[in-house]
Amino acid sequence: MRTAILYIRVSTDEQADKGYSQRGQEETLKRFCSINSISVNGVIFEDHSAKTFERPEWKKLLKTLRANKKQTTLVLFTKWDRFSRNAGDAYQMINMLRKLGAEPQAIEQPLDLSVPENKMMLAFYLAAPEVENDRRALNVFHGMRRAKKEGRWMASAPIGYSNKVNEQNRKCIVINPTVGPIIFWAFSEIATGRFNTEQVWKMAKEKGLKCSKNAFWLAIRNPVYCGKIFIPPYKDEPGYFVKGQHQGLISEQLFSEVQDIIDGRKKNPFNKPKVVSHDSFPLRGFLECYKCGRVLTGSASKGKYNYYNYYHCTTQCGVRFKAESTNELFLKEIQKYVLKPGRLELYSMALQHDFKSQTKAQDQERKAGIAELENINNRLQNARMMRVDGNLADDDFLEIKTTSNTRIEEIEKRLSNLSDKYSEISALLPNALKRVSELESLYINGTVEDKRRIISSMFPEKIVFDGQEHRTPRINAGLLLIYQKKSELESIKNETNRKKNDLSRMVHPTRFELISSVPETEILSIELWVRKAYGL
Repeated sequence: MRTAILYIRVSTDEQADKGYSQRGQEETLKRFCSINSISVNGVIFEDHSAKTFERPEWKKLLKTLRANKKQTTLVLFTKWDRFSRNAGDAYQMINMLRKLGAEPQAIEQPLDLSVPENKMMLAFYLAAPEVENDRRALNVFHGMRRAKKEGRWMASAPIGYSNKVNEQNRKCIVINPTVGPIIFWAFSEIATGRFNTEQVWKMAKEKGLKCSKNAFWLAIRNPVYCGKIFIPPYKDEPGYFVKGQHQGLISEQLFSEVQDIIDGRKKNPFNKPKVVSHDSFPLRGFLECYKCGRVLTGSASKGKYNYYNYYHCTTQCGVRFKAESTNELFLKEIQKYVLKPGRLELYSMALQHDFKSQTKAQDQERKAGIAELENINNRLQNARMMRVDGNLADDDFLEIKTTSNTRIEEIEKRLSNLSDKYSEISALLPNALKRVSELESLYINGTVEDKRRIISSMFPEKIVFDGQEHRTPRINAGLLLIYQKKSELESIKNETNRKKNDLSRMVHPTRFELISSVPETEILSIELWVRKAYGL
């Protein structure tokens, strides 16, 4: 008695469109086996597309047939499109089944494959569903392309949007009130250039954004956020953008600025090392190898039970330091620059005096401009009086007025630039010096981005670390003004040219250690300098 395995396949769209059902196929196949005295060894139900043979239940069937190679059996299904919708794959699978001792057969389209002419009918039965699939896919493609040209978004809502149905009962996308503002913030933050894309993604996640790094990268590249939809090229038709029916989340200008930042077409105004937001490596990118001069990187090394963090060189010089101890030693260097109580007022006076001396020329230029404006206005007023009294012709008055107005605009523009560039420093000093006095707590309690901002603001050049101490060739000019050397203060006290003294210091040929503390003698020298400068 012959045996058979019944293969029943249906996909969701076929069940809805054509009324196929697994129960109907099962009844048909079992009735066929009963009439033809065929024993049913098993029934396999599949809910998967027939475009390929990568189907879970079909793989189980092949595994069963391989385990029972010596037994000849039939694999029965209702029609050949239940078996496959790809002619090339179908021929290969038929050969494989025969090698396994199985004979595939469609009971409603029976073929004796030992007859050569029947292979032509098999090709027709297999090609017809494949043609139907291709035609359906082509219709869907053209329909979606036509909808895109009308400005409709034809996919799942991008991050920051939600899928909705409009008044015409058509699907559309609208801005998500929760996630949308986060995406807007992310675009705005990237456009500033303060943080790289990974940093902005991590900060956005803290704000509530839920997406992977790759999805975030694709999002900031997507023009849908500025209200545009891209129509990809097809045959002879080039690709182009259309205005979408949805509301844009950002402006086109902001989107272009973000793309320029990402592609490197726009220069980053923040000249700083690349920030890597890892809490264990705040010094990554700032440390310099004391052997070869390369920048040290940071990474975690897996031990037997835990991960251990290290700063290390990427070359073969072998420089490697534990991140924890390196960070602790650097914190001690930070502590050396914390202002002691009672000295803020003294430093404020010193800084204001230095600022005024450096901007003295600009102040004089501003005063000269204001005086010239008063003279021009007085001249213009006198010309008006002379015109009223009949002592000045209209043409002459018009020429004086035109010349005066042109000059007034030039002076006002120059004064505006001077005002923007040389603002009053006294309004900024209290908060700035307060932050310097709280430098240690700001560094300890700050995020890794805050720590890196503090480091980059204090040390504009790389920091050399040899395992015991940190060294840097130059510190911030503001800190240098506060922690001056006694010799420099004496040059000010003796009214020598401090700028010449600064120049000789800036081109010092060798490195020097960071100032460990501010001696009392230097504080007294600062006090003497301030008293002499202000006549106290």
